[in-house]
Amino acid sequence: MQEKITSFAKTLGFDLIGFTSAKVSGKPVAFYRKWLKEKKNANMQYLEKISPRKNLKEILPNAKTVIVLGMNYFYKQNPLKKGYGRIARYAYGRDYHKIIGKKLKELEKFIHELSPNAETKSYVDTGPVLERSLAEQAGLGVIGKNSCLITKEFGSWVFLGEIITNLKLKTKAKYPKRFSICGTCTRCIDACPTHAIAASGAIDSHRCISYLTIENKGKIPKEFHSAIKKTGRIFGCDICQEVCPHNCRATICHPELACTRRGVSGSTKIAGDQISLKKILEIKSDEEFLKLFAGSPLMRAKRKGLRRNVLEMKK
Repeated sequence: MQEKITSFAKTLGFDLIGFTSAKVSGKPVAFYRKWLKEKKNANMQYLEKISPRKNLKEILPNAKTVIVLGMNYFYKQNPLKKGYGRIARYAYGRDYHKIIGKKLKELEKFIHELSPNAETKSYVDTGPVLERSLAEQAGLGVIGKNSCLITKEFGSWVFLGEIITNLKLKTKAKYPKRFSICGTCTRCIDACPTHAIAASGAIDSHRCISYLTIENKGKIPKEFHSAIKKTGRIFGCDICQEVCPHNCRATICHPELACTRRGVSGSTKIAGDQISLKKILEIKSDEEFLKLFAGSPLMRAKRKGLRRNVLEMKK
């Protein structure tokens, strides 16, 4: 059954597949608890639900195994043009939650066909699970100082998804030493323009450009205006990944991760790797914004948030 699940997952486009126990290692839970206690989640209150993160049986009562899947999303970016703002790589095309979520549902259906009594629950970066820690346990990679999962195949340019199941499958239980893949390297810490990465590997969301330009719903503190203007980042930030030596292994991603609307194949973009600042400011209504960016991760920031980011760059 495990071989069949792995084989079918690959036909769906998943690059990495691993299996681990539904029991989460205590060290990642302790690290996460400390991160929350220090309020480094900023205003992301949805991250404060810690109980199911340490006990997956609160999500699926008979949970025994977690199938962890990874999908490469790297593509090369063009040099940033004058008057344009940089978009994080993950937001180039259609929202990955929708693409990968659909694939996970297909895999769940396949599992139920193999085992009618199977119970499953899937997530793509949305559920109360420590997905990078589960991926580490499953042997997909090792968490680095920039808090990303670093894989030997693709570096850190990997989307993660997981299926929690009651099936008892052969699992790996790897607990590598934190940052063992990084050695003495501190490039991500040194390169972060807002000093958001601590030596402990904890990300202070209050200072992170990704948080400030996407999840943050208020004004961007003045102390970060110059960093955003200098880096040109108007939606998300990849700097800590771009400087990581392990990302020299990156290869071009599946075309569907850069496609436009549902059912359209190829590499047609929605947001692309950069957008004209003038174009953003010329959008007059939420309806017009929706028409331009429907299906894109940019919808997370909404027109109001993206406009705010552009205005901060122009100060």
